[in-house]
Amino acid sequence: MTAGDISQAKASLCLLIMGGCWGLQFALLKLAAGGGYSELAVLSVAMALLSVVFFGMLVVRRELFRLNKERFVFLLVAGVLGYVAPLWAVLYAASHLPAGILTLLGTLTPVATVGLALALRTERVSPRRILAVMFGAAAVLLVLWPELELPGFGKLQWLLIALIMPICYAIESIFISKFWPQGLNPLQAVTGETLMALVLVLPIFALSGGGLHVPHAWGTAELAIGLFVAAGVVESILYFYLIRRTGGVFVSFGSFVSLFAGLGWGIVLFAESHPAMVWLSVGLLCVSLFLACWEGRR
Repeated sequence: MTAGDISQAKASLCLLIMGGCWGLQFALLKLAAGGGYSELAVLSVAMALLSVVFFGMLVVRRELFRLNKERFVFLLVAGVLGYVAPLWAVLYAASHLPAGILTLLGTLTPVATVGLALALRTERVSPRRILAVMFGAAAVLLVLWPELELPGFGKLQWLLIALIMPICYAIESIFISKFWPQGLNPLQAVTGETLMALVLVLPIFALSGGGLHVPHAWGTAELAIGLFVAAGVVESILYFYLIRRTGGVFVSFGSFVSLFAGLGWGIVLFAESHPAMVWLSVGLLCVSLFLACWEGRR
C-alpha cells in the first residue's frame, strides 16, 4: 500500500500529529521528573495508566489472547527493551538535559537500528546505509564533544545514559522483527508489552521502599504524566493506522516531525536555546534519517 490509499492530506496530518506526540512526550517526561517523584514512581504510574487504556481497547475490540511460553518470553524481552530500560534512562537523565537534546537522542533510533543491523549482518551493506550511520554518528559526536572539553566532562554521563534509549529501541526493533510470535497482532503486542513492563516495574518499585504520594490537586508533574499517557495512546493509534494504510516507510518519516516537534516543545515549555553545534547536529541527523528512510523505500 501507499499513502495514496488514503488521501495524502489525511495521511500527512496523521503523521504530523503522531510525530508531534512523540516529540511532546520527551518534554512531558522532563516535567514529570522535575515534580519530586522518583523515576520508578513516574514509570510505574505511566505504565499502569497505559496498561489500563490498551487493555480496555483489547476488550472493546474483543481481541484478548492466550499467553503461551513463546509469547511470554517475547513480551518480557520487548517490555524491558521497549519500556522499562529506555524510559528509566530518559527519566533519570531528564532533570539534567534539555528536552530538545533528549528528543535529538531519541530520534537516533532509526540510525541505531541500521547500524546494529549492519553489525549483526541482518541487513545488506549499501553506500546509503553506511552514510546514514556515519552522519548519525557525527550528529552524536557534535553533542558529546563539547561536554568532553568541560571540567569534569560536564553533562557527558547524562548524555551517555540517555543514549541507552535509542540503543534499546534499536535492539527491540530487530528482536521484534525476528521473533514476532505467530497469531499476535500489533495492538495485542503493545498491550502485552506494556502489561509485562508494569509487572516488572511494580515489584522493583515496592522493594525500593518508594511510596507514591497521592496529591490533593493536580500540579504540573501530575498533569505531565496524564498528558504523557494521552499522547502515548494517540500516537499508538495513529501508528497502527498509518502502518496498516501506508506501510512502514511512510511512518518512519515521523522521526523528522518528532525531532523538530521536540525541539519546539523544549523552546515553548522550557525557554530552551541551543548553540550552533546542536543545530548543526540536527542538520546532520536529518541527512542521516533521510538516507535511512530512502534506503528503506528502495
